[in-house]
Amino acid sequence: MRNVTSTSASTSRNAEKFLPKLLDRLGKAKAKVIANINPGDDQEVVLSRFKKIENGLQQMEDLKLLPRVTLWEHTLFNQFTVLEHRVDKFFLGDNESNAFIGLEAITSLLTRMIENVDQIKASIPVVKLMPSYPERSLEFTHWSQPELGLTATKKLSQELSQMGVEKGIYKSRAMANMMRSYEHLEGTELRLCFLSFSIFPAESVIKKRPLIYWWIGEGFITATQDKTTEEVGEEIFGKLMKQGLIQPHGNAVNASSSSTSCTLHPWIRYMLIGLARDALLFHFDSSWPWMPSCQASVCRRPCLVFDQNPTSPGEEDPLTVFNVNRNYLSFKREWLSKLKNVVVLQLGRWQSSPTHHIEVDDEGLFLKGIGAQHYLSFKYLSLRGISGITRIPSCIFSIISLEILDLRACHNLETLPSDISSLRKLTHLDISECYLLEGMPKGIGKLSSLQVLKGFLIANLKNTPSRLGDLAKLKKLRRLSIYIGIEAVMHDKEFENLKEISSLRRLKISWAVVSPELRGKIARQSLDFSFPPDLEKLDLQGIPLKEVPPWLNPRQLTNIKKLYIRGGELCSLDHAGEETVTECKWRVEILRLKYLSNMKIELKEVEVQFPHLLYLEKVKCHEIEKDKYEKNIFWSKSQAADKCSRCNDLASQ
Repeated sequence: MRNVTSTSASTSRNAEKFLPKLLDRLGKAKAKVIANINPGDDQEVVLSRFKKIENGLQQMEDLKLLPRVTLWEHTLFNQFTVLEHRVDKFFLGDNESNAFIGLEAITSLLTRMIENVDQIKASIPVVKLMPSYPERSLEFTHWSQPELGLTATKKLSQELSQMGVEKGIYKSRAMANMMRSYEHLEGTELRLCFLSFSIFPAESVIKKRPLIYWWIGEGFITATQDKTTEEVGEEIFGKLMKQGLIQPHGNAVNASSSSTSCTLHPWIRYMLIGLARDALLFHFDSSWPWMPSCQASVCRRPCLVFDQNPTSPGEEDPLTVFNVNRNYLSFKREWLSKLKNVVVLQLGRWQSSPTHHIEVDDEGLFLKGIGAQHYLSFKYLSLRGISGITRIPSCIFSIISLEILDLRACHNLETLPSDISSLRKLTHLDISECYLLEGMPKGIGKLSSLQVLKGFLIANLKNTPSRLGDLAKLKKLRRLSIYIGIEAVMHDKEFENLKEISSLRRLKISWAVVSPELRGKIARQSLDFSFPPDLEKLDLQGIPLKEVPPWLNPRQLTNIKKLYIRGGELCSLDHAGEETVTECKWRVEILRLKYLSNMKIELKEVEVQFPHLLYLEKVKCHEIEKDKYEKNIFWSKSQAADKCSRCNDLASQ
């Protein structure tokens, strides 16, 4: 039998030729089956089924469906691949026994192929809804000329409404099946979180963390006796993914638990828009019924979309303001000061792509309009990924109700207010990837509710009044990331204080790229680390040591399940002259080694040192010559088992 996988891969890269080739092979399959069908069998039954399949595929070809598909490869091409595989395996294969299977087996197989075609056809109206653009980014969130995209989409949406396409979608059988899936969701929390996906543009790649922060801020989810709100959010995200209501994006060890981003099938998105509109959760523009609007008269959740400007709050009294896809933010301070009952200001990036651009035109001075005296219920502020903000005004650090402050990747941010101790309810603080930041404010050790702290900067002693020893006072801190800056000055044995943070479960340490003169000093300071006993994940980035440090060993890190090492000078994981690995082995289940040009490690070594491994990722390790590395490795125990299971299923068909 010829290699179906290679054929599928090549045709999927040329959408215009895919369907004609598939129709041609289907015609050959029909001729072969009819020529070899046993005497007495009803050829009309077989011919009618082939005809139904051909008609469905020809309809898609006439509509020129596939050339308009961009990011739909996982939704449509995978379905086509299943259909193509069945044609090749059972009708055009070299195995002669396939040509003489009985009528019952042939008709059953053709029925399954008809179901494949019907499943693909269900997506045709949705593809027709999507305007074609000569150039599109990987996410449906930004055009080089966004006003043209807006005009084209509005015009298309109006035309489709006049044609009654929207009603057809909502009355279809596929929509009825999806509605039943929604109705079977248990609990208000799960349904509210699912409905929140309705505001995201088609084909968006949605980052999990900002999504969960939004749910927490809105009060869609609450903590339980044994789980934090973030853990509840993780669980809900996993349930939606496990039930197929959202789809994982990118590689993941276990889709329901490891995916950090997701996408939404277009038909599910249309279902959610109808449900969210009926529930008055969001307002959707009448001239553009597929996108939320900035109006908040009833729903109290205005969304910033393209050229729409939020109106004066007046009596609308918004609860949430969500930036869906505005790239340039310009607010008057007076507008912000009138948001007296707002709980969520999601102004920053929620998109998975770090290149998605959001910019302010006044260095973030509009933030001074956020007055603490007005914001008595304010819980979540996101400025993630916004360019142009150079400082955070002190009024932000006076909002005593604030629980989540996300400043991640504000690349122009240089200065924070001097004291953060007023934010006693703060549970999440993310200042990671703010590489121009000069230092930490004092008072971090007084944030008794803090559970997540990302981007804790170790700089010089003058700019870092808060030190690692202060974090030992945070009894609820579960996740911590530390950035050792270029000017870092550490107290003697300072990193031994880490072991005092007994609640810590996840730790990330990043070293700045430094000059050779400073590298030796920082390397010496990086030798004396000590970790809390229940640490489960350790992520090391840019480690300046060539020899494996004494603290990076399974004897000290006894409960580590995830170990990530990315970039740096490390050559090996072996401790020279110490007990052999057979006497002391890691309990790590997920191991990621990336961009370690000095590290040469054999698979056999990994298997011996990490006997409990479920997933291994090795990327650009051991540079053989300039820009040439050993072969990358992506291995998953579960995927290997699934592949074996699929092979067994195909063999039994």
